[in-house]
Amino acid sequence: MQSENENMIRTILSLALLVSLAASPALKADPPSKKKKTSRSTSKVEPVTPTASGWLYNNGVWTHVDGYKLVKGQVVRSGIQTHTKAPPPPTKAEMDAVMKKKPAAKTAAEIAAEKAAQRDRNLRQIPASQTGTHL
Repeated sequence: MQSENENMIRTILSLALLVSLAASPALKADPPSKKKKTSRSTSKVEPVTPTASGWLYNNGVWTHVDGYKLVKGQVVRSGIQTHTKAPPPPTKAEMDAVMKKKPAAKTAAEIAAEKAAQRDRNLRQIPASQTGTHL
């Protein structure tokens, strides 16, 4: 009886050893790739070009290349002091030209990527709240 138990234990241990040896190549990690990972962003960043007078409109703020900002219709120094006269504010025509620019129409690939991202967000499981006690 004891020899049968010993044979069974040996068989189980040999199977466990065989499985662990077979699984070990699958557990080896790949060396890190030398390629730099690029971020995939659906939004395209356009470089901001200054107008002829030197004013830039970016993120809802008018800035001048010499370090000035347009705040509530007033030109305010935001950079280092240069001891020069402040530039005139952007003209009405420049403001209108910048404000009337519409974003480019989205391509089919961009729309599909946005839908896939939204679907992933919607299907993501959220853990249940852990409020309440069971006393």
